[in-house]
Amino acid sequence: MCEIKSVVKRPGWWLVFCTFYDGDFMSAKGVRFYGSDGNVAKVTRFGIDETKQCFNNNPISPVIKVDEEIDTRFLQVGNRVEFVL
Repeated sequence: MCEIKSVVKRPGWWLVFCTFYDGDFMSAKGVRFYGSDGNVAKVTRFGIDETKQCFNNNPISPVIKVDEEIDTRFLQVGNRVEFVL
């Protein structure tokens, strides 16, 4: 799991930047976003890419483009993200 670092809203989609993730996420079939209240939102229409850490040795951080509507309470900074393989 990782946490949401920042979110950008665009018409019709979201761009979610996460903290570093030490595992395979490029082959994910779904993404689960955990709200602060414990509820879960699962998305299956998404794109995923990776970013490299510039000035440290941390693992790669995922960037997720969510192509479906999702309640904003699941896309808050600090919420957990899980990749479904």
